[in-house]
Amino acid sequence: MSPTWALRLLGCVMLLPALRGELDDCAPGWVPTRGGCLGYFPWELSWSRAESFCRRLGARTHLASVHSAAELRELGELLSSSRGSAGSGEDVDDDVWIGLHRPLRSRGWQWSDGTAVAYRSWHRAAVPRRRACAALQDSSDFMTWDGKSCSDRKPFVCKTGS
Repeated sequence: MSPTWALRLLGCVMLLPALRGELDDCAPGWVPTRGGCLGYFPWELSWSRAESFCRRLGARTHLASVHSAAELRELGELLSSSRGSAGSGEDVDDDVWIGLHRPLRSRGWQWSDGTAVAYRSWHRAAVPRRRACAALQDSSDFMTWDGKSCSDRKPFVCKTGS
């Protein structure tokens, strides 16, 4: 293989993420997506502790928000691959926190990063709790979410915004 040919091939490989519109500046272990970078954390924390953990990772980092079916598919793929490799006999039959929540004294759901709630993928009708948090359902391959008690402890996904 000539050096010129190898350089051209390397240039194409480096250009590919930009052509797909992905970020190339995600931290190691994080996955680039159209909406930013996603990081999966298998530790089980309450929703508020998970959000606090994400916030400590950067000013624009929160529990993941989902704004389209394409983003949900990317998130589902990340979780399926991350949790599939977690194997080693431990029980990975858990839902996963995302940034959707209904704060106290609020009638509506909000994303923790402040973005608008325009896309929904409820597993069933939203729970009538005064304060609730949303988790992706492992039973639906992470393609739907359901309202849960915010004090439940679950793994979570952080998203650094673009």
